[in-house]
Amino acid sequence: MSPYLRFRRAASSLVLLSALCWAIPAAAVADTAITFGTRTALRSEVLGEERPLWVSLPERYADSPSTRYPVLYVLDGESHFLHVATLVQFLARHGNLPEMIVVGVPNTDDRVRDFTPPPLKTERIGDGRLLSEASPTAGGADRFLRFLTEELVPDMDARYRTQPYRVLVGHSLGGLFAVHALVHKPESFHAYLAIEPSLHWNSGELARRAPEVFSHLSAPARGLYVIESVYEAGISGQYVRAFAKALRQRKLPALTWRYDEVGGEDHSSIPHRGTYDGLRFFFSGWKPAEKLRATGDLAQLEAHYAGLTRRVGYPVQLPEQLLNRLGYRLLQEKRISEALVAFERNVALYSDSANAYDSLGEGLEAAGRLQESLASYERALALAREHENPDVPLFQKGVDRLRARLAAQPPAR
Repeated sequence: MSPYLRFRRAASSLVLLSALCWAIPAAAVADTAITFGTRTALRSEVLGEERPLWVSLPERYADSPSTRYPVLYVLDGESHFLHVATLVQFLARHGNLPEMIVVGVPNTDDRVRDFTPPPLKTERIGDGRLLSEASPTAGGADRFLRFLTEELVPDMDARYRTQPYRVLVGHSLGGLFAVHALVHKPESFHAYLAIEPSLHWNSGELARRAPEVFSHLSAPARGLYVIESVYEAGISGQYVRAFAKALRQRKLPALTWRYDEVGGEDHSSIPHRGTYDGLRFFFSGWKPAEKLRATGDLAQLEAHYAGLTRRVGYPVQLPEQLLNRLGYRLLQEKRISEALVAFERNVALYSDSANAYDSLGEGLEAAGRLQESLASYERALALAREHENPDVPLFQKGVDRLRARLAAQPPAR
């Protein structure tokens, strides 16, 4: 397999796909669907209903069957799953955050029921009615949190290869729910992203209570990111800004948090911007500095990812695509022995990856160790077949080419 195709799979698949679509006549290209997830469902005993779910797996999920991933849970999934799933895939492909499983939680009949704390008995809305009368089904936030923590999270952990690290994303009433979850059951998630949260609910009762609760959080630290549009000048925006001010006045040793106000967005457009900014905040410094990536110093790279491991609380390995790129760059610079170290490290970390073995085979071939190279290519082909990798024909070509090269060599004397 050519380095170009391998690099494409590791880093630039969409770019190459676009190029091929321009280069090949339209009649030669078969129409195929571009998919970013799977629809499934979970019967909830807590809620007494079946809940639809949308799940997006990392690009290389099938290629590396032993790798596990953190999980991002997205409320209002019918509105936000698609743009969040593609955003996560984009950022992960470029190393700005870990590859993640994205779980969209669409609403059924009543998001007000699911996302709101119980209305205060005396709380009234603008027309004078009691909030409990205007929203008679409201107040189910604790029950919905039980659904998430007692049913949904265990179900996702059973179905997929997950790491014990979870992020919750909520917008508007979903943002209110995210803050509610952090206040009432902070261990539910490791990071909470609240986008223009409706903290005016119950005249800001949750916003007033939260800073005191947050000051008593215990380790491990939780993350909170709150974002608001500068154009949100209504009553909700006032409560969000007061909430951020109260947080600034507290010592919060077990809460890593940030509040941002941004221009150019309104309540309907801010979810994408907010998700991007929030994830970059939670995973700031995830990608090694360019200078470190350029040196090819494996010891320093290992130290960087050891630091990330301490930070998130689960083992963070050097990414397969990072080691792959490093190995090929070293090959291009004729630093073959150093390239082999990178490729061998990749195989050690990702022993079930056809791509890792194929790259090692190319490094061994460049070093003139042809029999070892053939064995590595053959291992790559076997893994590709085992995992039903669509690139099996390319792995087969690599094996056939090296076999032909070995057969053409004069017999040893």
